[in-house]
Amino acid sequence: MSYLGQAPGQGEAERFTFTASGGETSVTHATDGLAINYSVGQVEVYLNGIKLVSGSDFTATNGSTISGLAALAASDVVDIVALSQFSPADTVPASGGTFSGNVTHTGSITANGGFETSTTTKVKQKGAFMQSSTHQAMVLGG
Repeated sequence: MSYLGQAPGQGEAERFTFTASGGETSVTHATDGLAINYSVGQVEVYLNGIKLVSGSDFTATNGSTISGLAALAASDVVDIVALSQFSPADTVPASGGTFSGNVTHTGSITANGGFETSTTTKVKQKGAFMQSSTHQAMVLGG
């Protein structure tokens, strides 16, 4: 059966669950002792199943601490979902960039604005009969 959804290993989420003993205003470790680790701006925090608002209900600015929480009551459950950043390798931005090495392409290439090379190497035109900047005359049957 084929896999539906996102490919494994890309854009994953890690969940940390902390059960309060009462009075805590920050969380650095899950109940199982695992240290919280997140990318700033890539974290969601839930208190007893209700999503909290970053900057209002909590602060997450250093990658390892959720702070600024209202004092937690005993048995409150804080779930922290740390989203990983998806960074595909070997890409060139749409605004331009540089490939190193050979590039193979099947299909058409449209080059609005010209086609240049960084060397004096000529661009080959397959199937172009006698096309060059010097026009040649051909005498037949003469």
